[in-house]
Amino acid sequence: MANSHEIISQPPTGSGLMDANMVASLHAVIEQAKGSASRDRVFADAGIEDLPVDDGTLSEARVARLHSLVRENWPGEASEILDMAGRVAAEVFVSQNITPKAILLLQNMPWSVSAWLVGKAARLNSAGFRGSGTFAIQTTSRLAIYHNPLAIGVTADQPICHFHAAMFEHMFQRMSHRDFVCRETACMAAGHDHCSFELTL
Repeated sequence: MANSHEIISQPPTGSGLMDANMVASLHAVIEQAKGSASRDRVFADAGIEDLPVDDGTLSEARVARLHSLVRENWPGEASEILDMAGRVAAEVFVSQNITPKAILLLQNMPWSVSAWLVGKAARLNSAGFRGSGTFAIQTTSRLAIYHNPLAIGVTADQPICHFHAAMFEHMFQRMSHRDFVCRETACMAAGHDHCSFELTL
């Protein structure tokens, strides 16, 4: 994929808020995978007693706590749960922000062009999934989140941002090319200074 100049999202506002979609998708996936009792327990432990409305926001600290609890409670299944939730979140993102006509136009463009435009759409709406972090399009094939609230304070021997990787993958599959694969190649939780996501065909 062709390189281009790095484009960074709007600087963090310090509000530390993320979209409801960051937890609503997990609400549905955990219920399906683990049942409503387990779901309600981890949500309560994360301090989320009521889901925010679809276009609402909530503290990034609570979002991060919920994602952490998923990893702590179901270490063997967390990656799958977070992956599925990321895909659900991406589908909601697409349906709420991109018109069917625009999707059709993107799908009929050369993938290198549509991928760049999908990345720009993600950047314009990045506040909901980056919180107080910073989202950057480094190249057509590399996305990054600096100061990622979901990875700060976490220590792991491998990347943990399955939610973000799956969300990006599904977004690009839906709007650019169905064969896109997204893999997290660097993660703050694993000792890097940012979280990096590589897109390949």
